[in-house]
Amino acid sequence: MVCCYGAQGSEDPVLHSYVLRGIDFTLRHEYGHADSVFRIVEREFPDHPAGSLYRAAVIQSKILDLKLEMNDHQFDSLRMVGQERAERWIQLEPRSAWGHFYLGTALGYESYARVYREEWFGGITKAMSSVDEFRRAIELDSSLHDACVGIGTYYYWKGRKTEFLNWLPFVGDDRKNGIALIQRTAERGIYNRFTAMSVLATIYIDAGEYESAERLADLGLQSYPRNRVFLWEHAAALEKQGRHREAVNTYERLLDVIQKDGEEHRYNELVCRLNMARAFAAMADSSLAQVEISAVLSLQEVTFPPHLRKRAADKFREARALERSLATGTSPDK
Repeated sequence: MVCCYGAQGSEDPVLHSYVLRGIDFTLRHEYGHADSVFRIVEREFPDHPAGSLYRAAVIQSKILDLKLEMNDHQFDSLRMVGQERAERWIQLEPRSAWGHFYLGTALGYESYARVYREEWFGGITKAMSSVDEFRRAIELDSSLHDACVGIGTYYYWKGRKTEFLNWLPFVGDDRKNGIALIQRTAERGIYNRFTAMSVLATIYIDAGEYESAERLADLGLQSYPRNRVFLWEHAAALEKQGRHREAVNTYERLLDVIQKDGEEHRYNELVCRLNMARAFAAMADSSLAQVEISAVLSLQEVTFPPHLRKRAADKFREARALERSLATGTSPDK
């Protein structure tokens, strides 16, 4: 979730308090409470983009957390309302750094939604427009550290996806600069700090810097010990380091959080248990690995939503391959 806060709120302690409270609820996965807070913002600050954009952010966070389909019309409607309000703000105050920041945030949400739906061209186009607005915001106010994560994320993944073209003179690699910008938000941001920490942990895993990813995920868990995003990142970082017992401990924490949550998490449970089975197999504990494989295969009775069926089927095939490998002492063939 990209968190935002505007000029109208920078001098208004009431809006400031609401924004912080809503962000806190979102990081605790208390989405209903977060939405209620931002509904109050919409009511008390009807011309400000914060309320509608934050409500859209809550929906996006829930979709990503629960692996839902990105077809929520309310998300699109709220994002568009927030964008229109940010655009009107800029028309009235062209040099408003926060107006440009909110516009960049709205465009960033649209970009992410398009990419999630595999509308790649539209997603990239909106991402570029979002970055332009974030750059403009920082040009107008260099202390707006919360804008840096949007720019840095784009820089890193653009460089990552085009690394095979970096030998060309007109194609640059801004990944290091991107990481530095995200670090700036993680260290100095107020509203986007935890977002930046999570984004950076994912990037460090992608870059093979697993200890750095572990450190950031652990830092996030110190403030939000039941945050599922940080738990996934923490377990993955440990697993990549070959610290399988510790990874299992984190997966067990995650499974406990999943099972005690009131929402549907069967696909997340499937992935979590399969990862635990792999970790036990890596520790040569075939009995505990088989326990988790059996738990995974029992989920074949679950009717997964259409957008998750192929992914679930792939995981079941991986589980059966791991089971065969344990029985024969060979490497699993996925």
